[in-house]
Amino acid sequence: MTKSEQARPTNPTDAAKRLYQIRFWLGIAAYVAVVLASTYALNNGLTGTWRIVVALAPLVPIAVVFASFIEMMQRIDELERQIHLEALAIAAGVTAMLAVTYGFLEVAHLPRPSAWCTYAVVMIAWWAATPFVSRKYR
Repeated sequence: MTKSEQARPTNPTDAAKRLYQIRFWLGIAAYVAVVLASTYALNNGLTGTWRIVVALAPLVPIAVVFASFIEMMQRIDELERQIHLEALAIAAGVTAMLAVTYGFLEVAHLPRPSAWCTYAVVMIAWWAATPFVSRKYR
């Protein structure tokens, strides 16, 4: 086996994951660049309709990352898909429980968190749940 053959993924799931990782990091790099540029423009006198367009510009690279994720999910094998589905279900449940809990705490006049907090909880819970779900299938 040559070096180039050893460097290539050996199955379609590995290839799909590798392609996703490349697209993910390129998308995140583009996202950071667009956020920095849009923040600069928004903080330096941009007015009118362009403010809205520029404020929403970071959605473009995020949409690319999302599309890459969907493509990966369609290309990976059934077991990997099941693991991610179960981990996402757990993440959704954890997020819902935390949102309801904090909703009750808002009655006690705790500050209202940003919607970014919800996104962060979903992503962190999904990341944390995936190894536990994976262990179930070993």
